[in-house]
Formats: sequence, C-alpha cells, structure tokens
Amino acid sequence: MAAGPVSGPDRLLAANVFREEAGREHFAGVGIARAEAPERFERFRGWIAAGRHAGMRYLEATRELRESPQRLLPGARSIVCLAASHSARPLVASDGATVARYASGADYHGTLRQRAARVARAAARRLGEFRYRVCVDSTPLAERSFAAAAGLGWIGKNGCLIDPERGSFLLLAEILTDLDLPPDEPIAERCGSCVRCLEACPTGAFVEPGLLDAARCLAYWTIEHRGPIPDAVKERVGSHVFGCDVCQDVCPWNGPLLPAAGQPPPTRTEWLSMGPGQWRRRYGATALNRAGRRGVQRNAAASAGACADVASGPALQRAAGLAEPGLSDASVWALARLEPGGIRKDR
Repeated sequence: MAAGPVSGPDRLLAANVFREEAGREHFAGVGIARAEAPERFERFRGWIAAGRHAGMRYLEATRELRESPQRLLPGARSIVCLAASHSARPLVASDGATVARYASGADYHGTLRQRAARVARAAARRLGEFRYRVCVDSTPLAERSFAAAAGLGWIGKNGCLIDPERGSFLLLAEILTDLDLPPDEPIAERCGSCVRCLEACPTGAFVEPGLLDAARCLAYWTIEHRGPIPDAVKERVGSHVFGCDVCQDVCPWNGPLLPAAGQPPPTRTEWLSMGPGQWRRRYGATALNRAGRRGVQRNAAASAGACADVASGPALQRAAGLAEPGLSDASVWALARLEPGGIRKDR
C-alpha cells in the first residue's frame, strides 16, 4: 500500500493502515471496536455498587467515563485496541520473594503510550488528519471489555484478557478516533469447565468466575493500597512483594509460555535496606513505582513475617522504628512472628 495522505479514506483501507502501523511498532495484536458502551458493562456497575473495588475510589468516580468513549473524545466512532506482550519470565529473588511479571523493565504507561501515539501519527500521515486520543490503563476506559469486543481475546475466569496464542501476559493500549472503521468480531470464550485460577487464588478472591473482590486480592493490597495492611491479609501475603501472578501461572493458556526465571529481583532484606537514591535509579521509572519504595518495603516486611524469613530480622528491626505507618506496622508484626519475645505492638 502506497504511503501518503488519503482523502476520505476507505474504511477497510484505513483499518489496514492501523494494522500495518501497529505491526511496525511491534504490537502483538490489533483489533477494532465500536466506540459505544461495551457489552455487560452493567456487571462493572454492580461490582462497584457492591463495594468490590475496595479502596480504589477512582474507579467509582470515573465509572461513567469508562463506558462512554465519547466523553473522552467527543465524536469518537471507533476504538483501535492494541495488545503488547510483556515478559512471561517469573521474577523470583534468591529468598523466594516474587514480583509480578508485568513490572519488569520500563513503566509500560509511558512506553505503550509512546508506541500507540506513533501508530496514530503514522496513520494520520497516510490517511489524512483525523481526531484521536491515545489511552493506556490510567485513562478511564473499560479497556479489557473493548479489547474483547475487538477480538483480541476473551475475558477469562481470572478476569484477564486471554489471547489463545499469547495467553494473558498482555498490556493494553487504545486509540480513540473519529474515523468510522469496520469493527472486528469478538472471539468465543474458551475457558470451558477449567477453574484452576479460581481454586489456586491464595486468598479466595474470586466471588464467582470473572468477578474479583479486590479487598481479598493480594495485587490490590501490595500495589494499590496505601498505609498499613490488615494482619489477616499480612498472613496471606506469602512470597508476594509486588502483585500476584498465581491466577495466570496456573492458566493452561499460559502453560506453553512460561520460561525459566529471569534476572532475580532484590531479596526482602535488600528491599528493606534500599535507600531513596538507589530506588530512584533502579525503579523510579518502572511500574514498581506505583506502590513506591515504602509500599514495596511494607510488602517485603509482611512477606518476611508470613514466610518466617529470619534473615530479614536486622532489617526489620531498623524498619520497625521508622515513622512510616505501613512499614513500621508490618515490621513490628513480622518481628513478633519471627521472635515471640521480640518487639510487640504495645512497646
């Protein structure tokens, strides 16, 4: 297809231009959905009404935006949905502490947005100017629902978008546009009778297939929550220092994709001992910064107590005296579990 502006682009030609440019930016999948309320959005409304979003009040505040692309881009007619594979290598430290796979490398919010913006600009050069808006995660859009509508996969029982070839280790981006593009057909759900993700969840966070109670989810507590973690949750943190991949680890669609572990992340002791300068240099531009240094240290302290990590004792002793409520609370709790005669909450 020859490059250059196209006046009044043919719908199929325009869709193919987006696919070609997305391929040049190494997106693993591209599909098109109508810019209208996604199917089954009432389930999200019910989820919010039931308080299943825990402390994520921004989800409730942006509920109306998520179902109405026109509020994000007036006149929007189509959504070009993009999927990028992230590393499937487990991130496991030498002491067994784990970090969610998606957090490896640079923060996807910036990198995906830049790639999607390049797709949109390249398409405009070939098709002529059109109005668009690039969205990535933090923009209030029901991106998994639109990605499923665009045929990029189905939403599995674990709530993740599952591509039959690439599994669920995916990151999503969208280009809202006022172009009228031909939508793709959704693909059928293929989880069947499998319930491995529901049974493997370490906290029983699934109320029913595809419906998560965030207040029970370790990913919520170790990434989104601010401040002290309830003791009952600390006991279930286990090895999880940032996020939780268990419901994806056990998914048969991810089985062929699971390689050996990659570069190991820090141990619990190393997390607890990390200063602000070292954090900025190593993790300031990564997805780990969502929880922040103190948040990850809080999680590491809870994990040390849950996993009886005696080697973390000295680092926990130092952290217990800090004026950081979440971290000091978790450290005191962990020390009490490691040494019954050690620091107590009433001291």
